[in-house]
Amino acid sequence: MKLAAILVISFLLSSAQAADQDASGTFTLDGRQLLDACGEPFVPMGPNRMVYWLDRTGLSSFSEIAKTGANTVRIVWTTEGKPAELNAVLKNAFKQQLFPIIELHDATGDWSKLDLLINYWTQPEIAATIAKHQRYTIVNIGNEVGDKVPLDEYTKGYVRAITRLREAGYRVPLMIDAPGWGKDIDTLQAAGPALMAADPQKNILLSVHMWWPKMWGYDDARVRAELQESVDAGLPLIIGEFGDRWDDSEGGAIPYRTIIKTALELDIGFLPWSWGPGNKPQKHLDMSDDGTVEGLTGWGREVMLDETYAIARNAKRTHLQTTGECAP
Repeated sequence: MKLAAILVISFLLSSAQAADQDASGTFTLDGRQLLDACGEPFVPMGPNRMVYWLDRTGLSSFSEIAKTGANTVRIVWTTEGKPAELNAVLKNAFKQQLFPIIELHDATGDWSKLDLLINYWTQPEIAATIAKHQRYTIVNIGNEVGDKVPLDEYTKGYVRAITRLREAGYRVPLMIDAPGWGKDIDTLQAAGPALMAADPQKNILLSVHMWWPKMWGYDDARVRAELQESVDAGLPLIIGEFGDRWDDSEGGAIPYRTIIKTALELDIGFLPWSWGPGNKPQKHLDMSDDGTVEGLTGWGREVMLDETYAIARNAKRTHLQTTGECAP
């Protein structure tokens, strides 16, 4: 009888904990581990997609991306996006069992436009739309905001962004790109603890874009060292963008296999750029020639489908994704 009572109590406690996680209504962080709204560990793996310019609703894109087994899609969006459009694209991503990461592209490389992004996110109708989908959405405040941004200015700017969005009611994880067009992992690592501490929700993700060709000094050893340094510091890092090469020169090669394999070893999410088509002039970055799985070519097929390190063989979807509910 005592054993039965203990088992019943244990079941009730676990059920209550699951309910608490579900009631939180959004992703949370446990250290650097991302948990979905039901408390299940989750590692984002999926492509970027230029949805706003090429497929405003995401309908045709997401159904094809989902066929690869990806569990995430990072969605290019802009401050021209209407609340109804935002509502549709987030709903359509989750309908295809993809967790959406929505980002604003307007301030790419331009630090002076950070407040433009903050003002968009804090519009009441936009904030209400994100709240409607907060159970499965991550907000990437801005894509690659700024080039050479001093550490103190970068930190203060994003502390202001975090504060404004939380005051507007945001509970979702806020993902913050590194400066230097997303590449400057040193500033990101230095600012990370202060940004995390500034968030009352303690729900900050840090994103580096590994446009790291060999001609700029990025070899396999440096990739491994930087990712390990982030892990050792307990930073919740995601690789928000990377490609197979910067250009067609020998020095333009990016050590993308090392990026992926190290990310898998260290449980770091990774989001290759980009599903395609639409890259100009760097068409080689189109993973698919026509936006379909059948159209995947070259490095896109390698990274999404074929190799042991491919997303199709490593991405895991949570119970919430596949059923819409928490596991019983």
